[in-house]
Amino acid sequence: MPDGNVPVVLTADRSLMAAYPLLLDGMAAAGQTTAWPSRMVWPLIAPAVRSDGVRARQAPLGLRRIEAALLRAGFSREDVAVVPPERIGRAIGPRTRFVGLSSGDPLGLGMNSTTMSGIFGGRPVTSALFQRLVADVRRRLDAAGASARVVLGGPGVWQAREDDAASRRLGVDHIVAGYCEGNIAELVRDLLDGRDLPFVLEGQGAGAPGDIPRVGGPTVMGMVELSRGCGWGCRFCTLSDQPMMHLPPETILADAETNLAAGIENLSLTSEDAFRYGAGPGKRADPGAFIALLERLGSQAGARTLSIDHANAATLSQFTDAQLREVRRLLSAGRPGYRVWVNLGVETACGELLAASVGRAKFGSAAPDDWGDLCLDQVRRLCRNGFLPMVSLVIGLPGEEPSHAERTFEWVGRLEGEPVAVVPVLLTSVRPGGGARLAAANLTAAQWRLFRRSMAMTLKWLTRLYWQHHSAAGVSLSRRLLVQMLGRGYAVQWKTLLWHRERTART
Repeated sequence: MPDGNVPVVLTADRSLMAAYPLLLDGMAAAGQTTAWPSRMVWPLIAPAVRSDGVRARQAPLGLRRIEAALLRAGFSREDVAVVPPERIGRAIGPRTRFVGLSSGDPLGLGMNSTTMSGIFGGRPVTSALFQRLVADVRRRLDAAGASARVVLGGPGVWQAREDDAASRRLGVDHIVAGYCEGNIAELVRDLLDGRDLPFVLEGQGAGAPGDIPRVGGPTVMGMVELSRGCGWGCRFCTLSDQPMMHLPPETILADAETNLAAGIENLSLTSEDAFRYGAGPGKRADPGAFIALLERLGSQAGARTLSIDHANAATLSQFTDAQLREVRRLLSAGRPGYRVWVNLGVETACGELLAASVGRAKFGSAAPDDWGDLCLDQVRRLCRNGFLPMVSLVIGLPGEEPSHAERTFEWVGRLEGEPVAVVPVLLTSVRPGGGARLAAANLTAAQWRLFRRSMAMTLKWLTRLYWQHHSAAGVSLSRRLLVQMLGRGYAVQWKTLLWHRERTART
């Protein structure tokens, strides 16, 4: 297909579509704001994805699923292209009729982005890059005289749905809400035929895990989906009311092989609770199923590193120490001294406060009063079994009082000396009843103290973690050194800003 002549174009902004070596790099990029010198920093932390003229050699997992669903439904490979944002001008032309955009944070309303912009200033780079992409798409469509629909999808769609007027000002014609492999082909055909559809298009996911289409090309960060949904009921999460379903091992292994065959050696295994993989309905984990899957993934030729992202304390409590050590061994490929990181959603040490926002499912069999002790035990177990937990805290939960912040402050203090990162974020609710959005300017002195103690622990370990994981992933020495320099400068700025904010905070 000649340049500028693709009917269906799929793309994403640079924060989602970059050649990140590891999931850690993608997380770092998503936390940037426009206050940082992007021309200096961005090529280092988010290098551009390579392309074969027009088509991206790596793409976000979600776009790969959409691409696979369209091809499975009869669209020709010549008529569908997943394109890096830097090559969008070579894909859009007179025959372009549909441009699908994926974004994780189109309006900059996410917890991480609002926290970073509130402290560092500037705009979240995630939304700035997305808005730049929309403007570029519109400009090129107009220049080509193309009559195309611009459609927004991806994990950040909840923001557009929450603020309809703002999303329309972004320049998109429609949004697709939720997983949509089940009906995306029908929606695209309707739009190509010029049918008048509502602004909000409801996506339909695959009817069963086995119906999820396998990716047809390598993914950004070597992302491989283990499961989708969660079901814990947290009002500040978009997946809270979707029951977890696990992809079949055959799909997972096939997606991993697609990446490995393309030379993507470092795989990121994504799930809202990786340790729950293989479990049936309810709260019981199946450690054997998860360990067996990791064994099969680790045995695939070409795999260099495996990473996971999220875990839940109640699920971890169902693994023995021996099973945790085996998980760590498989994820580290047996590397001695290699710390496997995993995000543990503690949110607060005050169980009764958390119960009001998430219900009882997240606690497993524990009572709310025991939540802080349960989480402390699981963090310590992870540490002694070779992990580096990244504990997430949500500041500003509905009903939070200074005493709650003080209790969590003391809880964090009990972990000092352990290999733990504690990452606080400000509340951003994505569901009715989830609480009002908390601005950095409104934090109390107690909340700033909690923030500063948490970040001190994080900054102590983060550069070490990056060095170790970049080394294992085969990142060049020069890049590793530059990332270390950037990280140390970042740490100095964090400490200075937090010290100043705590001194001037309201009581």
